[in-house]
Amino acid sequence: MEYLIYDMRSEAVRGIELLAPSELDATEQAAYAARGERYLRERTILRQELARRCGRQPGEVRISYTESGKPICAEQPFNISHSGDLLCIAFHHGDIGVDIQRVRPLSRMADVAGHVFAEEQVTLWKSRGALREEFFSAWCIAEALVKFAGGSVYTAATRFPFLYDGSEVHPLFSSAPAIELFSPASGYAGAVAYQA
Repeated sequence: MEYLIYDMRSEAVRGIELLAPSELDATEQAAYAARGERYLRERTILRQELARRCGRQPGEVRISYTESGKPICAEQPFNISHSGDLLCIAFHHGDIGVDIQRVRPLSRMADVAGHVFAEEQVTLWKSRGALREEFFSAWCIAEALVKFAGGSVYTAATRFPFLYDGSEVHPLFSSAPAIELFSPASGYAGAVAYQA
């Protein structure tokens, strides 16, 4: 398993023309409207990294999407996440899910925790002082698990319950993937779930 972090403020991206026509359509219809040039830069970086791993030219790499909207490449499993100024792309030989989050003030943090985390995790988080950093690490764990398997983060509480005690992750479900926490940069949390 490998993950790469890009600071989108300083990342020099060449070759935006490498995007496939289908990605340009998607850009114009949805993501470009929301993120504009940033979407193009993210997709160009992704395509260049996939090409390097697949031994192809960037324009030859085929990216498709699952029913839930997860981008996939048949030749190289990957997952992608962005938050704040950072982009993270994770690669593995099998299924993988990654999430990064900028640690920031969030109104109604306890309400969000109640919708995303299992009751046991919410209780543990509150007993430890409801720390913002631990909330965002737990959020990344939930997102990585859902992105690993497909679905919405709001199904994580029932599908993928876990306990995160501020240092270790303890899955409360069978057949759990490997889960690792990482710090993509100062002020960020990250987690990756992958086939061990």
